[in-house]
Amino acid sequence: MNMKEVNFTIRHSLMSSEKVLSNMNKLHICIFGGTTEGRLLFEILSKNNIMTDLFIATEYGQQFVNKLENVNVYQSRLDEKQMIELFLEKKYNFVVDATHPFAKIVTANIMKATDYCNIEYLRVVRESVVDMKCKYFDTIEECVLYLNDKEGNILLTTGSKDLNKFVNLNNCDRRVYVRILPMESSLKRSIELGFSNKNIICMQGPFSEELNTAIINTIDAKYLVTKESSSSGGFTEKAESCIKTGAECLVIRKPDESGLTLDEIINYFNIKR
Repeated sequence: MNMKEVNFTIRHSLMSSEKVLSNMNKLHICIFGGTTEGRLLFEILSKNNIMTDLFIATEYGQQFVNKLENVNVYQSRLDEKQMIELFLEKKYNFVVDATHPFAKIVTANIMKATDYCNIEYLRVVRESVVDMKCKYFDTIEECVLYLNDKEGNILLTTGSKDLNKFVNLNNCDRRVYVRILPMESSLKRSIELGFSNKNIICMQGPFSEELNTAIINTIDAKYLVTKESSSSGGFTEKAESCIKTGAECLVIRKPDESGLTLDEIINYFNIKR
């Protein structure tokens, strides 16, 4: 992250909290993202009688959002121009970015739109779990190069969005298994990219250590590929299942970012859990 981006986040995160400490229930807050942190935050805001608009990218994610008082849920993907139009219309007091840490384009659009509209931007950051028994890579491409020198089956748990970056793996159609969300679009993408139907696992988490272990053993995976995440993202269960089965856990590092943890944002708003 360059100094301009760091200063941007600090400038927005350290604004005077006087408006937060008074008349909280009169505020209108916008949240982007269907992550665990985003869902927890809007549930907390609902309990504190704060009007909240939650934007989720997929229809699949929307079905896991409980209907709560004071919360409007929208299933919509917005570009920068659409965000600006929304912010000017709604006149939010705060915009909270709780999107996935790998959703860099969406985060960049939110930052630029809030800056244009002079609305305070708050980024929710995940506290990642680091396991020294895992092998870390800065990019997916580096991970692919490493795997091309190895033999054995591979379990991909990185989602459907980046599957195109794995298609050049040696013997991809035979030894690569993908675990994706049970969405028609994800399954269609996997098949179109050439992944074998019998090697596609459509399941919704969270996944326990025992379930991960069973899947690894069933497909005889020697490698599990995942993205750097927090404990809420199921990272610990994946790492522990690799230890138990002898598979190697390969981790794609998340981009560097600055912001506030969920607890810090709750404290910043001066509200109760």
